[in-house]
Amino acid sequence: MGKKVTTKIIHNGSDPNKHYGSINIPIYKNSTLIFKNYRSFLDAKKNKFDLPYYGRINTITTKKFAKVITSLYNSKFTVLTSSGLSAITLTLKSFLKKNDEVLITENCYEPVFNFAKNELEKFGIKVHFYSNNCKNLQNFINKKTKLIYVESPSSLNFNVEDLVNISRIAKKYKLISVIDNTWSTFLGCNPFNYGLDVVIESATKYISGHSDNFLGISTTRSKIIYNKIKSTAVRCGDFVSSESCYAAFNGLKTLKLRLENHSKNALEIFKFLKSQKKIKDIKYLPDIMNKNHELWKKYHSLSNGLITFSLKNNAPIEKFIDNLKLFKLGFSWGGYESLILPINNLKPTKKITTNNKYWFRIHVGLEDVNDLKQDLENAIGIYDKQ
Repeated sequence: MGKKVTTKIIHNGSDPNKHYGSINIPIYKNSTLIFKNYRSFLDAKKNKFDLPYYGRINTITTKKFAKVITSLYNSKFTVLTSSGLSAITLTLKSFLKKNDEVLITENCYEPVFNFAKNELEKFGIKVHFYSNNCKNLQNFINKKTKLIYVESPSSLNFNVEDLVNISRIAKKYKLISVIDNTWSTFLGCNPFNYGLDVVIESATKYISGHSDNFLGISTTRSKIIYNKIKSTAVRCGDFVSSESCYAAFNGLKTLKLRLENHSKNALEIFKFLKSQKKIKDIKYLPDIMNKNHELWKKYHSLSNGLITFSLKNNAPIEKFIDNLKLFKLGFSWGGYESLILPINNLKPTKKITTNNKYWFRIHVGLEDVNDLKQDLENAIGIYDKQ
């Protein structure tokens, strides 16, 4: 079996000899499992995270997918959850209790901000939202601090963190370090190489790749950390279906090809937007003028389809959005289609005012790039006439 990650993507998890010649692992659907005898029942009960025990905890299909993710990240243990957000919230809940403190990047995914403000603080956990500044970060740390949560690159303004420094600070103060790696996937960055403790990825996005699946990943090299997260997931009743893992298995096979084409198309769209007089600002990490570019290059080897930009005109944004035909208005990203989302706040920690300008985050899909350029050009032209 090959050791390169692109070979692992294709072959890991496939075992035709055990599944009547089927290349893909079948969907094992079960809530109840039948045990051979009392001894096998006791063994499964004692090792419920590792052996088939109950469908809400594991199925053969979900265990196989977790094993594949573990091999691709070169970690040791993986917890699968019902969504990317649940992977984050369950991981945070696993290590935090009343009177603890946690550091969360101010550039976090907005639902994470909402969870921290409305759920963590409700249970007496103090949350500090830190800026991308390691000196600033250390000012918040005290004996009550338990965990650092990083999202790098972030999903709206594409802020990049210095992972080596984050890891160094976490180890210095004996904190758990957690990163959301969804932007890059394991193909673009492996945070374990820089010393982080837990890597989270929303497999809803690029791994599944077809805008029809929900799945979260929380993977680690520590058995202690794994047991805490898995126990929390089980106690909270969170689980992932075999169907979700089967869909992710299928998406995984074409992940590298899709990411390369998303990146290729996005570069062409960036060049097009840069040539347009009505574009005010553009945030795109492969742009050498982007303030995060050098740090991004240090840690990441692959781009994706995300670009954020703003328009000069102050006309109603529907004049732009509603005249797009190929860029569909919708949440999320990572599917095959092009999407656009209006944003009036690139940081959830920043107070929204009526004077906030609108940004547009686009996910450049796998359509013909010239058609996408034409779509944007037509909509910008109509918007500019207002």
